[in-house]
Parts: sequence; C-alpha cells; structure tokens
Amino acid sequence: MNKPAVTEGIGFVNYAWPELRLRVVAERYTDDGYAELRFYLRDGAEERLIHPTRANLLATPTMNSLAKRLKENSEEIPWTDVLTFIAGKTLEIARRAEPVKEIWPLEDDTLEVSYLLRPILPEKHPTVIFGDYGSLKSLVALGIGYIVQLPYQDNQLGLTTRDTSTKCLFCDYEDDPSSFRKRWGAVQRGFDVRPPMPILYQHMTAPLVDAIEQLRQIIAEEGIGLLIIDSLGPAARGNLNDPEPAIKYHAALRQLGITSLTLAHNSKDPFTKRRTIFGSVFFTNLARSVWECKAEQEPGEDEAIISLKHHKANLSRLQPALGYKFTFTDNSISIAKTDLRDTGLSGELPLSVRIKDLLRRGAMTVKGIAEGLDANEGSVKTTLNRLAKKGITTKTGDRWGLRVL
Repeated sequence: MNKPAVTEGIGFVNYAWPELRLRVVAERYTDDGYAELRFYLRDGAEERLIHPTRANLLATPTMNSLAKRLKENSEEIPWTDVLTFIAGKTLEIARRAEPVKEIWPLEDDTLEVSYLLRPILPEKHPTVIFGDYGSLKSLVALGIGYIVQLPYQDNQLGLTTRDTSTKCLFCDYEDDPSSFRKRWGAVQRGFDVRPPMPILYQHMTAPLVDAIEQLRQIIAEEGIGLLIIDSLGPAARGNLNDPEPAIKYHAALRQLGITSLTLAHNSKDPFTKRRTIFGSVFFTNLARSVWECKAEQEPGEDEAIISLKHHKANLSRLQPALGYKFTFTDNSISIAKTDLRDTGLSGELPLSVRIKDLLRRGAMTVKGIAEGLDANEGSVKTTLNRLAKKGITTKTGDRWGLRVL
C-alpha cells in the first residue's frame, strides 16, 4: 500500500489513496487520541460515504472492530494498515508544537496594555464577567458589543474604543434568536445614535472545544474581532469543578486568537465570602481579566444600578469599579454612567474611597469606621495609615479625619 496524499486544513486532515479509491477525513482530533473519521469510497465519478465514526485512535480493540466493520464495504482494502497510518499521522498533527521562537526586546517596548475597549477588554486576550442570575451581565455584553462594533467613541459610559469598527460574534448557549434580537434592538434604541446595526449571532449547542473549527472559519470569513460567549457553563461543559474543562476551554480560545468576553455565573467561598467564577479556579487563573457584575433593582422599578468590580488583572493594575444605571421602557434599554457612592452597591468601591466618603461627615475612630463600612478593623487601620502618608487623612487622639488643605 502506498502512502496517501495528506492535506491539512483548518481543523481537519484529508487522506487520499487514489489506487484504493479511498479518502478519509479526520476532524476534531485531540492530543489524547480521539478523532471523528469519515470514510469515502469512489465508484467511477461518484464518491459515497461508507462510514462516519468517532474513535479512540489509541484503543486497539476499537480500531480492530472498526477495521472489521469497514471490511464489509471493501475486502480489497488493507484496513488495518490504513487505520494504523491515520492514527499515527493524526496524533502527530494533533501533538505538533509551534516552532521555537527567538524573542528579542525592542527599545520602544512598554508595559502599556493594548485595549479593544478600555478598561474592560484587553486586546486578543480572554476576559470574563461573572455574576448572579439577574445581574444584567448579558445586557452589559450587548452594550459592549454595540460600542466596539459601531464604533461609539464619544459614548458617555467612560469606555474608550478604537476609531474603526470591530465585528462581533455572539455565541448564545442560553437564549434563542428571537429573544436575543429583541434585547439587541432595545439596547441600540437606548443609545439612540443611528439606524439599526446587525450583529452576527450563533445559536450554540455543542461545547466550544467541539465547535472550534466552525467558529474559526466564521471568524476568518467574516473578519470577527470580538467573540462574546453566553455563558461559560454550557460552553465548557463537564464537571466545572475539575481543572480539565477550564484548561480545554481556554485552549480553544487561544486557538481562535481574538479578543473574547465570556459571561459566567458565580460561586461563593464559604470561608471568606469572596465571590468567584463558578467552577475550578483555573477559569479565573487562565483568564487575563476578570470582572464581577452586581445589580441593585427594586421589584417593579424601571431602573437598575449595576457595578463592575475588577477582580483580576494579569496585564495591568486593577481598575476602579464602574457603575452604570439601566433604564427600561417597553422597547428600549438605556445605559448611563452613575456614581456608586450613592447606591446600595457602594461596598464595591475601594475601601479608601469609602473611608474618605464616610469621613466627610466628621472624624471617627477605627472601630467606628469599620462598623460603619462593615469592614475589617485591620484593613481600615492599614488604609488610614496609607492615606495619611499621602497627606489625605490625619489622626487626633483616637479619631481619624480628613486633612484640611
């Protein structure tokens, strides 16, 4: 048996044996030995599919059974040799590493972060926004998509984007196209800038790792620059408390190579009461920027306040918390920047900001400040001393106050 002609494409390998009238396509192959295989036989000018399967290429009993099954279609083809070659070559391709690169520093290199949307989306890196059900994080994502795609440079939300449009693809695991269309239209009408603008939408059922080749093709053909995924649980699939789903999910995002925003639900540490992304710590560790979204809304009210608090930043310093007010009408959702200090979400602001705001009412003891802010006394004392070194606070007796300039 001669070696086949091997052709590699985006996410697939094509094996062709002209003398055997055989063609085999391997797709969705993984480095642990699994692949989807499709076997075709040619009869004259016609090519027919004789068997599709997903197989473990490293499992000898599986491959022997597959060879026996294929032999029913053509006894002349040495199926064991064919499968042995496919298994070896496909694994070689799946495990192929990128070539080693020699990296030299440049004189004009800086640590300045390049953003697609400052300060939320570092360019070509994965960002996660997590929060409770009802925290309005999906509407936040739609607002972000609108701003970068328009592009809406002079928006009143304190967000900076580029001067050219960035096409978005919204991968939806939770909603349907009709509901999404209504929300997308309502957000646009809330901005009240110009005529309607479309967004590319993909109704998702398969986990991200299984849809990677389809998405890569869409990204290449449509020129997508931002991928929004709603939401992490069904997109990663499996036991989210295990590291593997998180590692595979972020490996898939790396393959796509564009800016991504993932929406996720939250968990709560029972010991520290700290909220984190639901599941393995690797969902946080492998993201480059992580924000928590919280909402404050009274039942029956047409307004809601949200906070975006920066929990993790690999590429920059942590950013100050952002506050926005959502106003709902029958067919529009408007978003405006707001000051969190006058809301029930003021606790999301840095402790130093909250202390300064409290001390504007008059001097207080460390204990009084801690009780007033529901904060740890040690943290309050440390923050007060740090503010004193900056000339912002001063201490008289056991009371702290703001320095009068």
